[in-house]
Amino acid sequence: MKVIADEKLTSKSLSEVVRERLMRLIARGELPPGGRLNEVRLAESFGISRGPIREAARELEGQGFLVSRANQGFYVRAFTPREIRDIYETKDWMEAAFISDLAAHTDTATRQSILADIDTIDTSDRVAFSEGLFRFRLRMSAHIDNRFLADLMIALYRKFYIVSVVEKMIDEPGQLARILAVARAFWTAVVADDIEAARAVMRDDTAYWLSDLPPRDEAASPKRREAIA
Repeated sequence: MKVIADEKLTSKSLSEVVRERLMRLIARGELPPGGRLNEVRLAESFGISRGPIREAARELEGQGFLVSRANQGFYVRAFTPREIRDIYETKDWMEAAFISDLAAHTDTATRQSILADIDTIDTSDRVAFSEGLFRFRLRMSAHIDNRFLADLMIALYRKFYIVSVVEKMIDEPGQLARILAVARAFWTAVVADDIEAARAVMRDDTAYWLSDLPPRDEAASPKRREAIA
């Protein structure tokens, strides 16, 4: 595995920065879905001991980015097209309930604050964007009145967060811009209390991401957009 020179770490970094470095290696495809983490080579590349590598790997496993196998180590989480389709079909169903909750229980000031909050999402790179988008969605979910629904939405957003890092993105700048544009269009409609327009935005968004996935009954896996939105 090739690791560029600026990945070298100092003693002040340790597990948190190792986690960030590993996330970026995954996002760049240097640690691909299904790939095994070579702790020895990573430690040598980062200029540290294996301890912080293992600590960061355990944290990433807990967050769902890695999986561990007995006596084999850690592997990058891999998603099948069927799994991604399942996520998006669930998104479609859950967002219908989410929008109904927003329409009934949020006022204009709250909706405007959420719309403005979109501008705080870091777009400097894909990992920063994915983390920023997930944090935005956590803040947004705090306004859901039905707390069981809120928990379900957070679980859904966490799954999107994982997929967005481990899956390859085609036309990354364009896709990130599109995700922000959809979020702004949705919340602009909600602020205007045009709930049907908001529903249409999210239905179209789901259809867009599903369009590159194979039908449920097909085993083939064509090239797909990254499922991030």
